[in-house]
Amino acid sequence: MRDSITPEEQNEADWGCICRGNWRNIVKESEQLIGRKFRDDKGDEFYFYGLVHGSDDYYYGMLDKDGKPQLLSCVGDLEMSGLELID
Repeated sequence: MRDSITPEEQNEADWGCICRGNWRNIVKESEQLIGRKFRDDKGDEFYFYGLVHGSDDYYYGMLDKDGKPQLLSCVGDLEMSGLELID
């Protein structure tokens, strides 16, 4: 038994996990935004803390000024949700 598999085998394997397909694209596109600050059209500020896999979809995880988590759909990017990167 081998300790690892090749990248080609990883892409072809069905591991029954969310780390394949669209999830990988979303992670790649958003990983540089972790810890960054955003502002909505009302002037409220949020910090992006990462991606959340819910039972029905993927979400952008945001923290408001009080540290309360907010989940935004990953259907579009954060700008499509009305948020502007401010830092």
